[in-house]
Amino acid sequence: MPKIYEVYGRDSSDESRDAINERRAAYCPYTESECDGGGNRHQTKIRLENSELRSIFSRELNSIVPGICSIEYGGDAWIVCPRRLLGFDSKINGIPEVNYSLKEHEKQALIEAGLPQNKELGVWPEVYLQFSVDDTFINYHLDFVIAPIRRNKSFRWLFDSYDVNAQEDIDFLSAAAKTGKYFSGRFDLDKCLPVVPDLVEPVIVEVMTASTSGSDTEAGTNISSAFTDLIAGREHNCPGINKRQVWGRMATQLFAKSALAKAWGGKTVWLVQDQLLRNIEQTTKLSLIDEKHPPGEETINFLSMSYRDGCKGLSALKFDRYVEKRSGLNFDGSGNAVDILLPKVNPDRIQLLKAVLRRRMSAIISL
Repeated sequence: MPKIYEVYGRDSSDESRDAINERRAAYCPYTESECDGGGNRHQTKIRLENSELRSIFSRELNSIVPGICSIEYGGDAWIVCPRRLLGFDSKINGIPEVNYSLKEHEKQALIEAGLPQNKELGVWPEVYLQFSVDDTFINYHLDFVIAPIRRNKSFRWLFDSYDVNAQEDIDFLSAAAKTGKYFSGRFDLDKCLPVVPDLVEPVIVEVMTASTSGSDTEAGTNISSAFTDLIAGREHNCPGINKRQVWGRMATQLFAKSALAKAWGGKTVWLVQDQLLRNIEQTTKLSLIDEKHPPGEETINFLSMSYRDGCKGLSALKFDRYVEKRSGLNFDGSGNAVDILLPKVNPDRIQLLKAVLRRRMSAIISL
């Protein structure tokens, strides 16, 4: 039966004082904040009032999200939480400290993926890009947008840099910046912002992890029940892994999000576990043998991490490989049926700026 491999960033069998204290606080070492289940596990939330887990967790917590990082299935460890691959605190207040919560495996992987080094980069999580023109509506969720930042620049500088002249765009951008807490009070063109994004070459990072399957509440193999049994010290059985479902979700977005980033002068990187990448190669005709390609050619970019043999916890992951694979598509459209994979229109960089400014930065990193 499948078993929980890591919980709250540690070996699921770790009963050390540190592990117990961190579990009590529902602490995630990858975001260095309270575990949010990777942002996609809210339906499994456990309310602690009248729960047998009440005495195990801090009285300051009214509810917790099962902090399952990975599952052992078929003799392999499968990551099921995206924070395990790349995690930052999405609820951080103010301007983050440089490299706060950046882990060594994350740093190495981002360097290998070609992100600029020795430069301050802002990280914006869960950027929602919505744009409509005529009958076309664009609606994308971007896991992370990473781009250089500029410090202490005025709105006037920002608008000049992005060639923003229309009053409608000025109004939208200033409203977005207020929503994202980049300033408070009244808008003024000469008001300085502590940080602003430089989106000349943005990098979108999409994090894909395995999904779970075989969840059965009555049999106690759903996420909440398996987690409760583990934390309570009982034998547990948890859901298995659904590899195909992940690949299906990923396939519908691969080309569209890659085309969007290229239109903005940047690129999209798909961050996955090596296990998942191998499964995609085994079940499709995709071969990720590294190959040379002309500069500027349309590519799909895969970045993978793997477990060190027999390791669990904070230092268990390492960079596996980065591959830029020819997409086989013209991102501007070819007139063929494969164009169905592409967005109808490419919103300009101002639309991306609006979407980014609506979000608070979750990190500033320097690689």
